[in-house]
Amino acid sequence: MTISSHSFKSLLSIFVLGLLLFSCKTREKLVYLQKGEDQTKVQPDYQVILRPDDQLNIMVGGSDMESLAPFQFFYSANAQGGGGGGMMQNPQMMGGAGLSYAIDINGNINFPVLGFIHVAGLTRLQAVEFLQKQLEAYVEDVVVNVQLMNFKYTVLGQVRTPGVQSVPVGTERLTILEAIAKAGDLQITGLRNNVLLIRETNGQRVEYRLDLTSKDLYQSPAYYIRQNDVIYVEPNFTANFQGTNFQTFTQLGTTAISIFLSLYTIISLTK
Repeated sequence: MTISSHSFKSLLSIFVLGLLLFSCKTREKLVYLQKGEDQTKVQPDYQVILRPDDQLNIMVGGSDMESLAPFQFFYSANAQGGGGGGMMQNPQMMGGAGLSYAIDINGNINFPVLGFIHVAGLTRLQAVEFLQKQLEAYVEDVVVNVQLMNFKYTVLGQVRTPGVQSVPVGTERLTILEAIAKAGDLQITGLRNNVLLIRETNGQRVEYRLDLTSKDLYQSPAYYIRQNDVIYVEPNFTANFQGTNFQTFTQLGTTAISIFLSLYTIISLTK
């Protein structure tokens, strides 16, 4: 049976239109933050909340070196050339880097002189203010610095480098987009409109479903990452193309168009 030029053009038009519609539909599922209203207001609640099992680095400073001695693991009265003024030395972390404290299951740290103090549930800055107020009775012009040392989260599923990701010390403001970027971004097979984030809050696991293609993401309680969050990216429809990816599919589509054009040229020349 001979295919007429008109029928072939119609068939080619339908094929190209279908490919374009597929490409547009695919783009809707791949592009981040494309839907919804622009969000100009920034959430203020990005500060990390201290929890049991957190590792803290706490440094105490002040103008009176002698009064600081009880808050150090080791104190040397001759460390300044025998002048008697003394200085603090940490056998684990020299150079004034502070001492390490673990928050226990009850939310407490065992601090020199002060004993067990409850810090779980506080932000880092609230912990600084609390310790500084408690130490004012012991240290003149006291200055306290607290840093979270084990801020980490886990990314699983359709990302380029799944696994546990550590956050640099001193970083508290980390968004879901930055967390995914640190894992190498989502693969083409990753479902972007239903990312699962699992978080432990007050002894309970809370699940959030996040749509990375919507600007409503900015207002989600899970927009900012917390320590020990777990992010899971499910496979999307493209993952059903076993042993292939979108680029390969596009290449096949381009090849098919070339074949159609070649056939059309041959048919036209034979007439």
